[in-house]
Amino acid sequence: MVLFNSLGIAVKALLSHKMRTLLASLGVLIGIGSVIVMVAIGKGSQKEVMDVIAGMGENLITINAGEMKRRGGRLRLTGNVTTLTVRDANRIQDEIGEVQRIAPFEEKKMMAKFGNNSAETSIAGSTLDFPAIRGYQLQAGEFFSERDAKTANRVAIIGMTAVKNIFGVEDPLGQVIKVHFIPFKIIGVFEPKGVDTNGLDQDDLILIPLSTYMRRIVNQKYVNRIFVQATSRENIAKVSLKITELLRENHKLTDGRNDDFTLISQLDLEDLKKETTEMFTKLIVGVAAISLLVGGIGILAVMLISVKERTREIGIRRAVGATRMDIIRQFLYESLIIGFLGGGLGIVLGVGLMLGLTHWGGWTLILDPDSIWSASGACAGLGVLFGVFPAIKASKLDPMVALTTE
Repeated sequence: MVLFNSLGIAVKALLSHKMRTLLASLGVLIGIGSVIVMVAIGKGSQKEVMDVIAGMGENLITINAGEMKRRGGRLRLTGNVTTLTVRDANRIQDEIGEVQRIAPFEEKKMMAKFGNNSAETSIAGSTLDFPAIRGYQLQAGEFFSERDAKTANRVAIIGMTAVKNIFGVEDPLGQVIKVHFIPFKIIGVFEPKGVDTNGLDQDDLILIPLSTYMRRIVNQKYVNRIFVQATSRENIAKVSLKITELLRENHKLTDGRNDDFTLISQLDLEDLKKETTEMFTKLIVGVAAISLLVGGIGILAVMLISVKERTREIGIRRAVGATRMDIIRQFLYESLIIGFLGGGLGIVLGVGLMLGLTHWGGWTLILDPDSIWSASGACAGLGVLFGVFPAIKASKLDPMVALTTE
């Protein structure tokens, strides 16, 4: 009964100062709403990154010649290593049962010319399994055949960015471009893929048979990269280990020598990008949480003013039998109600903003239910944390002194 009596008095006191109560809860409202939206942005960004990684190829393992180091936010090869070969790719395909497909790959930025138009693009050479491993789909035309690969035919498949840069609005199918003064016939056009995890445009590409590339373009026998597709996600780690053992044996690397290649699997990329996006989310949520602290200080200020204004009321309550604990409860209830009012409105604001930005703004936002539960806990925590001091201060007032206060 005492509990409901204290709660009723707290509600009545807050209703008698509606504007002040609303303003006191405003900081909490903004803080909770900001946290919910920031978490949704972080989760959405993480999903977009994971979708990009998945789009680069399913169950993908990339073997790079030499050591990969992160520079300027991108993974880059260091040094010029010539030990990775097509023979390595063939052994991996033949000797590792958990490998589904494999595609040696070599590329270089070069000028491609069509008529009076020319543009720098990535000229790449690979095998027939490349599109299936990397998730490239044909929008028009056809892919080069096994016969084209064996006879080093001068045929090419072009990405949409390269189409825009070289052909403009003209249809590239059947047209002939020149690379290093060597003519290549465009027999296919790739569907758009967008950027990869390093921010590189996957559509700025002209793909030709690897044999053509090696003989006619660069005149070399080594490659810089081999794409491997494992039979399942569960086999990625096993395949990576077997590839490492096979390549060390193939390259005659003794126990004391470092690898002359680097393996990066789809799982490695996911872990790396997930860690980065989670750190980013924590950072922006931390910034948003500062407004929660400001909201809590607002509650503290309002409650201290309330105690000051109602000194006489506290004295009367104490004189008619209210205990110190009753006074503490009353003011704690008031601060809790302010906290939950701001929190409730903040949840509505945060969810509403998230849905609005998703629907009308085209943003990729994902609501995290944990953020709502955390917001509710934060409301209660703020109410108690910033309400305890004013409540204790009110309970310590001497009834006789309080009654004589004007």
